[in-house]
Amino acid sequence: MIFYLFVFLAISLSFFVQEFVPYFEWAFFSRLLIVHTVFYCSAVSVQFPVMLLFAVYAGFIWDARYHVPVYTETTLSGPVQAELPFGLSILIFGLMGSFIQGVRPLFRRGRWEMPVFLVGLCTALGLILEYLLICFHRGGLEFPPELWWKLFMTALFSSLVSPFLLLLFSRLADRVGFKIRMDGITRRYQYDGDAF
Repeated sequence: MIFYLFVFLAISLSFFVQEFVPYFEWAFFSRLLIVHTVFYCSAVSVQFPVMLLFAVYAGFIWDARYHVPVYTETTLSGPVQAELPFGLSILIFGLMGSFIQGVRPLFRRGRWEMPVFLVGLCTALGLILEYLLICFHRGGLEFPPELWWKLFMTALFSSLVSPFLLLLFSRLADRVGFKIRMDGITRRYQYDGDAF
């Protein structure tokens, strides 16, 4: 229970930190999506039902912060319709979190290569899905080269930060007695000369 509370606080703190993460002009104005990275790293370290609860929490706060309709001078009578519906981030976090849950057994064995790769991939896939929905809403589909570079750099930043977060979650789980790693998942055979 203490580990879940820590993950909840880490996701909550990531929203505060996200406000201070700058855009990198040299990287096609991409930025580190720290909220997504923290969520995906936590998704690989907790059970599936808990991951879904964190997806609802993170998606709701993300949409409440970044998908609020804005009033303009031409539409003083009502808000401008947002291009992405409220609650879409919950769906994306849940879908990508379910995807990354597939490599949880590797993470539990201490293999971090695939979870680190999937954190970046899930970040990029979530952004591509949002972009496709925006293009569908606008009625046109364009893929400028800058978009692909921006997606690549954002995914790369997430992948570079994720080992530190995975190490943090792993060490904290050991400290509080939360079982992430599995012991005895593989059978160890000893050579016995009489067996053959």
